[in-house]
Amino acid sequence: MAEPILIVRGTDAPHALGFSPHGAGRNWSRTEHMRRLGTTTADEALIAETKGLDVRFYSGQVDASELPSNYKPAQAVVAQIESYGLAEVEDWIDPYGCIMAGQMPRFVRRPRGVR
Repeated sequence: MAEPILIVRGTDAPHALGFSPHGAGRNWSRTEHMRRLGTTTADEALIAETKGLDVRFYSGQVDASELPSNYKPAQAVVAQIESYGLAEVEDWIDPYGCIMAGQMPRFVRRPRGVR
């Protein structure tokens, strides 16, 4: 959300021009990232990591596991793309904002007898 979106041309499909705004990959698992935040709250981390951006979470609550510090920087992704010959980077899009879904609960509590 705080890194540029890469527009790439795949090496196996030169006619296809596309982008992957969420394809950079995580640095750590969600649990490890939350551990590394320590006593920093999700709101504090969001403010520190997204200065100048309009970032919102559809769920209405900040999901700290989705913050920029848990993802590889765009330059690292470019290096990997070049190293493995995956694609050609055609352009970059600088973000102005982002709407994230946020982590949804794995189990929803329902009243007894309701399935």
